[in-house]
Amino acid sequence: MTRVRTPSKETPPALTRRLIMQRLGTVMLVLLGGFILTRPQVLNQISNRFEGSQATRTDTHSGISNSAAPLSPIFTPEVQYWAEDIRRWAQQFNLNPNLLATIIQIESCGDSHVLSGAGAQGLFQVMPLHFSDGENQLDLETNAAGGINHLQDCLRWSNWDVGLSFACYNGGPSVINLPQSQWFQESRSYYTWGTGIYGDAAQGRSQSDTLARWLEAGGQLLCARARETQQLLAPESVQASAPQ
Repeated sequence: MTRVRTPSKETPPALTRRLIMQRLGTVMLVLLGGFILTRPQVLNQISNRFEGSQATRTDTHSGISNSAAPLSPIFTPEVQYWAEDIRRWAQQFNLNPNLLATIIQIESCGDSHVLSGAGAQGLFQVMPLHFSDGENQLDLETNAAGGINHLQDCLRWSNWDVGLSFACYNGGPSVINLPQSQWFQESRSYYTWGTGIYGDAAQGRSQSDTLARWLEAGGQLLCARARETQQLLAPESVQASAPQ
């Protein structure tokens, strides 16, 4: 069927004004784009705002960047031993202290001198590749900076997904783009322990069933070694952090 084109009801002056407005809009967009591209500081501000909104939208456990959040009491005494430092690092790196405490809980249970068979060292069990030549990997502040910087990288790479960040911290960034079925079992377990413990802490619970299962699965041995190390370093502090 042949369609009959209906003549425009607009008068020629109206059409002219419409075309002028469309062209003016196009010119303004081009000028605005040029302004932004020639001023990096403006582009950075836009990028930072976008990243901030993304972090809020995709934060799978609310409060990743809440550095003022209270440290949960669910963590074992060996982790609470470092409570003051954990709060300070949280403020320094703008992260939730419970996120840092979860990493310490799983990695070392608070043993600042532990060494793994893979070569990871210290409180955050940081691999040597995250340190510069000549750095003391067991130095508390150096170890914390290396571990937390790695965690922040994982958060950015995973688009602020807490679970993927835990898996990335354990197994490297390659796990982020792989299905969980292709992860090593250690990374799958780390995902389970990390999300469960951090979720309980961030939600203000008084105890964590996930942490209890982690202890039963072998965490108790790690914590026993941490207590021995802390007893040698500062016996009075160990007694103060023990549950009453």
